[in-house]
Amino acid sequence: MFEFSLRQVALRGQHPGEGPGELADPPADLTAVVGAVGDQFRDSFTRLCLYLARTHDEAPGQRTGDTVVIGTEYGNTAALAGLQRRADSDRMLSAKVFPNATSSSASAFVNIGIGATGRNLTLNAGLLTPVFAIWQALLALTGDRSATSKVLVGDVYSPEALLDAGREPHGLTCRSGLAHATFTTGREFRAEFDFAADRDEDAPLGARVDSARPTDRNGAFATAAFLHRLEELEEGERAQLTCRGPNARRGALVVTRQENPMAHPGGRGA
Repeated sequence: MFEFSLRQVALRGQHPGEGPGELADPPADLTAVVGAVGDQFRDSFTRLCLYLARTHDEAPGQRTGDTVVIGTEYGNTAALAGLQRRADSDRMLSAKVFPNATSSSASAFVNIGIGATGRNLTLNAGLLTPVFAIWQALLALTGDRSATSKVLVGDVYSPEALLDAGREPHGLTCRSGLAHATFTTGREFRAEFDFAADRDEDAPLGARVDSARPTDRNGAFATAAFLHRLEELEEGERAQLTCRGPNARRGALVVTRQENPMAHPGGRGA
């Protein structure tokens, strides 16, 4: 069991019905926020992660012990594929390619970009990624490791990622997008996790909030919907995020609101 408070939730992604791939409508101020230096090496996933981390939370202006957790199925696949294409050519490779073309490039850039010196974690749990990412973020808040955990969940689908996803589509669509949330130490919510094997052989694969049916392979949308649902809960109410994968893999998270500062004198918004 974990106790925590939720400071903010944000989502940037494709709308239903858009064709899979890069965001057709990236943020207008993307370059102003993340800069253009090194863009020939950074992929869209890294740029969007850094954009959300810089624009949707407090900017401390100094180094912090914050933890950064990125949950993604494909992450920096575009940068890795670009590195492979350059390696297959006859041209010399620039040393600047390598820091941008590893499986954890985005989390490193986010940590550096916001001055976070706590844990730095990139994880891929397939369709269970949203639950595992939140679990790791809350774990970092225990034992005085960090007072703040920033979580980014999602994917920006490169052609290579779409090709791989198409091998096992699971009946889910591939919409690019990222959810960003900030968890802090506190007692507003209580979280309970369950990773027991799935006993429902007919349950659809993917991430679902309460009883909603999964539609997206990308966990960003279910993550954002779940966390926004938490913001609406009254004291004593709960919400559930359930992620199901192949071979009876399952991760479930039940969160109960314990305190509502909006409802008490002296609390947030009073």
